[in-house]
Amino acid sequence: MCETGVLGLTISLLLCLRKTGLFVICVLTSSRSCVTTPLIFPMSKPKRIKFVYASDNHGDKVDKKAAEALFAFCKDFKPDVRIHGGDCFDIRPYRKSADAEEKNQSLKDDIKWGKWFIQNYKPTVMLMGNHEYRLYEGVENNIGRKQELIQELLDDIKSCLRANGCKKIIPYHADKGVYSLGKVRACHGYKCGKNAVEEHAIHYADRGGAVIIGHIHSMQMVTAQRWGGCVGFTGGCLCLKDEMSYAQNRFATSKWATGWLYGYIEGNNWKIWQAHKVGKKWIYSHTDI
Repeated sequence: MCETGVLGLTISLLLCLRKTGLFVICVLTSSRSCVTTPLIFPMSKPKRIKFVYASDNHGDKVDKKAAEALFAFCKDFKPDVRIHGGDCFDIRPYRKSADAEEKNQSLKDDIKWGKWFIQNYKPTVMLMGNHEYRLYEGVENNIGRKQELIQELLDDIKSCLRANGCKKIIPYHADKGVYSLGKVRACHGYKCGKNAVEEHAIHYADRGGAVIIGHIHSMQMVTAQRWGGCVGFTGGCLCLKDEMSYAQNRFATSKWATGWLYGYIEGNNWKIWQAHKVGKKWIYSHTDI
């Protein structure tokens, strides 16, 4: 815009919002020459957000040494977001196929060690798993004092989470039980089997994004066959395989591994690594984050 007879410079600022982000165009005008010069100033780059995803410690079946390795890693890595992927508690007595011995077991140690994990890991996001869902089913399928006791137990777990910094408690639900962080999506997991990781990626991932799941206890990275590309990850588990009596006669447990996932998002960019144990040594690298 040029106004004859007015000396000096007029600066017009135009804010433009596009898919690629916000930037400022500064139009510099001289009233004498009527020459307009556009100057483009890109906004600052997106913030890098670091995260950790850990899951499946299963209450009193927790691998304490692996859990302590995770806590030490978080202290060093300093993630902005700590995701618990579910099955923090085992809740064996409410397993649908529980035998008489399991049904009569106390939950005292299970709850004690699950809360110990929460108090040390301090998740900011909790994705309820199918084992926690047993408590929700217990509330729904019982009446009277038993229903009240199960609800009190569930409330106690939620209270422990909030007291230790948890901002989001997400239900175990195939539609609602998903947490999004940029182009990375996380859930507990809703399918098993050899194609489970790819199926989760195809179902949940954004184009060019990633999906993180727990549930199947294995360590996998799968590039899914989907237009635009996406990747599925699992980071193993943090429980003791030999203590999981219900899994002793299943071939699938030979794929179980101990570990967790970590990485960062930066706008639409992301990177995910797997921390896993080889022999007695933990393997991970984050010097460039």
